[in-house]
Formats: sequence, structure tokens, C-alpha cells
Amino acid sequence: MRFKATVCIIVPAAVLTVSQALPAEPETRKGPLAGLPSAPGPHIQKIKALADNSWLALGAPAADPKWGTARGRSWGAVFPYAPDLQAAFLCGEGVHGWYNKQTNRYMDDLWAYDVNGHRWICLHPGTDIKNVALKMNADGFEVDPDGQPIPVAQMGHGFAMVTYDTDRSKFMFMPCPVSNFLPLFGDRRKAWGGYQGPFCPVDCSPWMYNAASGKFELSKTKGAFPGAGNGSRIGVAIYLPSIKKLFFWTGGTKEAWLYDPKTNAWSNIKPTGPQPPFGIDATVCLDSKRNRIYLGGGYYPLTPGGNAFWCYDIQANAWLDLQPKGKVCGGCNRYGPNQALMHYDSVNDVVVLLYHRLPVAGTPDGEFNPGAKALGIYIYDPANNSWTETPQPMPKEIAGCPNGFYSPELNAHFIHCAGDSVDNGVVSVYRYKKAKDDGGKK
Repeated sequence: MRFKATVCIIVPAAVLTVSQALPAEPETRKGPLAGLPSAPGPHIQKIKALADNSWLALGAPAADPKWGTARGRSWGAVFPYAPDLQAAFLCGEGVHGWYNKQTNRYMDDLWAYDVNGHRWICLHPGTDIKNVALKMNADGFEVDPDGQPIPVAQMGHGFAMVTYDTDRSKFMFMPCPVSNFLPLFGDRRKAWGGYQGPFCPVDCSPWMYNAASGKFELSKTKGAFPGAGNGSRIGVAIYLPSIKKLFFWTGGTKEAWLYDPKTNAWSNIKPTGPQPPFGIDATVCLDSKRNRIYLGGGYYPLTPGGNAFWCYDIQANAWLDLQPKGKVCGGCNRYGPNQALMHYDSVNDVVVLLYHRLPVAGTPDGEFNPGAKALGIYIYDPANNSWTETPQPMPKEIAGCPNGFYSPELNAHFIHCAGDSVDNGVVSVYRYKKAKDDGGKK
């Protein structure tokens, strides 16, 4: 996009035993997430009572007692949900190079939103731009005095490069650093021999945050590696429970990779079929029933007319041009992470696309502006391969830089909205339809 990106990955430092590979029970967790899932607050019953196509405004989540509240971040629609924690992870920069003038913390922070408690939990407050001092370990990674790898300025934006490993209880992300941090602590990084050029490690796993230990992880890999270094590596990263691997697609270079946590190795899988016609910055969600990944609305370049909704079939290792019926987003092909949220609603077996921001005229994503009437919620029905064309309206609270996730336990879509790098966030909840046994209809 407007910056150089770098790719990196995270993996366990040693071979896992069976007990280590399983998600930790709440009583065995350490660190900020030790008490999750928390006891349900009174708002949970209100969510359960939601009718079809209805919203509930929860307001501002309670602040972390030490670090306050998470801020809004542009180009960061994906808010990965952890069902074992009943929480979601938020990270990625907003305004490039931004840091908090009161705390001197850079916006490479990591937060968890506790669904039951409607509160923020700060997992990493961000790099202290005045006092950061790291060292290089034997693998060439930046680590703190305790040997924990620290992700300094690793995400220019979150894009769709963040996910959650449900088998090992680990938040994972693929980095895309930008150079805006250089005036803040670039010279100090040189002093300890830190990452230069791509500004992130290479020949490594994805970055991970272990929910059980409360620590970041990063492991050296051997063999093939997705590469690092520029914006063409911005794409989608999503964990696939069916094969227990991470899928990574680089929109610019159009490469598809799998990372296997068990072997701590990457493989370039080279799917058959027609590649997505768009470049970087696509929305993404996983259809767990059909074992498919849906991607859509990317740009650089935009899809030149026609369909911008694509599919990767995991079992077949093949790209599919589904050519669905109906025009989503008023016919606009630009609905990436700064303009839309896309979730697979597993209770109702549909894809819910929340289109909240129009393309900006005079920019590469502004070739076609469908007008405000196109904003709203669209539904894709995989069984019929069709989109609804008339959007459902959204409340006024859906503004700023939304980040969202779907909770199958509550059959509800959570949307956090705040200004870019601003701590004015509120959370709203949307239900498409009730489950059948709750009186809803498919």
C-alpha cells in the first residue's frame, strides 16, 4: 500500500508434548488471560435475547486498570476470536508512526477483548520508545533480557494477517512493518544489531502470543520461507483447524503457503485453478462447513469489473471462481479491511459482509463509488451461491475504524468502532438470525 512490508511467523521453540499441544485449561494459564473465560455479565443475556436482524449497543468496554483502552486502527478489520477464552485479539498500527504521548508507548500493542466481561485486557502495552533495549539471540531474533522475542513495530496494519490457533491457544500474525518508526527508535535498533531492511526476522515461524504462558513466541525454520520485504507480501493469514496449519496468501506475488506448527516448517502449496484477480488487502473468512476460505474486495489492482469474491478449497488445494449471483456492495469491487468486515456465521451457514465505508474518489480504490445507499449488511448464501442485493441498514455507531468477529456460542457479530488511533471505542452486537431451536428460521 503506502509502505514497505515484511513477513514473519511464529512457532513453538521446541517439539511439543501432547499435553503442551492441547489448549490450556483456565487454571493452568499464566499472565493476563489466566482468568478467562470470565463470568458472564448482564449484557450476555441481552445478547442471547436478540431478535433476527437486530443490534445491541454495549457502549465502551471497561478499561484495563493499568493501560486504559484499546484504540481504533485502520485497515485492521479482523479481530480474531478465541472460543476457549471467549475473547478476541486486537493489534496492528493505525496512523503510521503513532505513539501515545502520555505513556511513550508505540502502537505495536496487543489487546484482548473479554466478551463476558465487556472489558479490555492489555497483553502488551507497546514498545517504550525512550527506554527499549533488546538484544539478538542465537536465531537472530530481537529478545528481551528474559529471552522472550518482542515484536517491535511488526505490523503497519493488521489487514487480514491476524488469526487464532484454536488447537494450541495461540494468537498468530504475519508481520508487515513500515519505516515510520525509524525516527523514534531506528538508531537504537541499529545499536543492538536488530532487524534492518525488511525490519522483521526471516526464516521463521509466524509471530505468536501464547495464551497459556502470556508470552510471545517465534521460532527459526528451515527450508522454504514465504519471504519478506515489501507490500506485495500483504495478504491473508488464517488458521485452518481441519488440517491444523496456517494458510498464508500473498496478494501481490500471489503465492500460497502453509505453515505447520507440528513440524515448524513452511510449504509453498501452488493451488490449481484461477488466482484471485485482485492484489493485496482482501477481506477473509473461513467456511468451516465446506472447508473453504472466502476472500474478497482486495485491490492493487482492483478486479477490473465483474466478480471480486473468490474461494480457496482446502481439501482440493484449488482456487475457485464461484461467480455468485447478485451484486454485493452495490456492484463495487473494493471491500477490503478498511471498508468492510466479513464473517462466516456458522449457526446460519451464511457469510455476513458489513460494508461501512465507500471508496475515496481520486484514489486507486475510488474507481467506482456506489453511493451511500450501498452501505449496510449483505448476506452470501453458500448453498445457493448468491448475494443479497439490498443491504440491511446499520446503526450510526458503526463508524470510524471497525474491527469485528463472530461468536458462534452467542450467535452474534461483535463490532468495535473507534477513530484511527483514538481511544473512543464502543462495541455493538448484531444478530443475523436466531438458531432454529431458538425459534429462528434459516
